[in-house]
Amino acid sequence: MSEQNKQIVRAYFEELDRGRTTPVHMCTDDFQFHPAGAPTLDIDGVKTFGDAFFRGITDLMHPLEELIGDGDLVALRCRYEGTHDGELMGVPATGRKVSAVGIGVMRVADGRIAEFWVSPDRLTIMQQIGAIPS
Repeated sequence: MSEQNKQIVRAYFEELDRGRTTPVHMCTDDFQFHPAGAPTLDIDGVKTFGDAFFRGITDLMHPLEELIGDGDLVALRCRYEGTHDGELMGVPATGRKVSAVGIGVMRVADGRIAEFWVSPDRLTIMQQIGAIPS
């Protein structure tokens, strides 16, 4: 089960990067997104959240560096990489490269993503786009 769930998580990120939007068809109807430091979002909220990042970093990619599966949970370590070429979190495009780490846990239910807890390194991203000093 753990290996199968790791494949589902891998496919989710491949589809996310290829489609440039949250692959809602890979999520359960009652999907919940738990971003660190922010309120829990439903499927519509996570799509809006993700789309804002793809508008600000149009070449954004999430290369997976590690997946660890245990039952219905998959822990992940990934990167957020791209070019800040659009408005992001109120910061106009700078053309600067972004490269930061993110960690998370996804819960898989019946072959679909049911929950996603994520903690991206927002501080590094904000420093790299010049929103706050290094």
